[in-house]
Amino acid sequence: RFDIKSLLLLILIPLTLCAQGEERERLFVKANSYYSSEQYSLALDLYEEIAESGRISFELYYNMGNCYYRLGQTGQAIRYWEKAKQIRPRDSQVNHNLALARLRITDKMVLPEAFLPIQLWWDLRDMLGASFSFRLSGYFFMTGLILFILSRKFFKKRWFKRLSNPLIIILSILFIITLTLSLHTRHYDKTHRFGILLKKQVEVKSAPRDTANTLFMLHEGSKVRILDKAGTEWVEVSYYDDKVGWIKQNQIGDI
Repeated sequence: RFDIKSLLLLILIPLTLCAQGEERERLFVKANSYYSSEQYSLALDLYEEIAESGRISFELYYNMGNCYYRLGQTGQAIRYWEKAKQIRPRDSQVNHNLALARLRITDKMVLPEAFLPIQLWWDLRDMLGASFSFRLSGYFFMTGLILFILSRKFFKKRWFKRLSNPLIIILSILFIITLTLSLHTRHYDKTHRFGILLKKQVEVKSAPRDTANTLFMLHEGSKVRILDKAGTEWVEVSYYDDKVGWIKQNQIGDI
């Protein structure tokens, strides 16, 4: 039954959401002002307050990374720039900042060169991301479909068909590639969780307990894959797949 209380709720809920949005925007502007005046700790406090309220944006994560970097916390800086990169994988500034920050990392793993097509595939995945590659696949599909209809229904001349048929084939191949890339990226992101080490030095243990043997050492800023958790204190991680062990939960920040 629709009564006066229901009507009031319908009126108040949008007003409340609008007020919350305005408050977050006010805090964001104030935080930016603190950052501009080099008061990085004050700016970070406000950015974190906004993040805790549920707002997620590229600008927020990017600015948080900048604050942490200015405060000398390289691990947290990389963590939040990685979060920003998940939203805009092709942003040149965040990729530049990540490249600079990684120069300060102690652990520098040199990976063997992958087979060229595989390396190109992974480079495309990192550069385009799931959302953009999906939009590209839609563009290729619609363009190919329109060209196909035009060549069959309206422009039946031989020269147009000779021109359109190869283009339709190319667009079909690009559609399949970008759609597959999007689906693969989404699946990879769902099945692979990563984190950034936040402590200066981290002992990676053979088991989730303090008395376990130390297998190897890692350092602040290193990116690891999260494999499993043991309670609320320990996390199993892998470093480039070949090194696996356990670290404390408070030594890592998820991305």
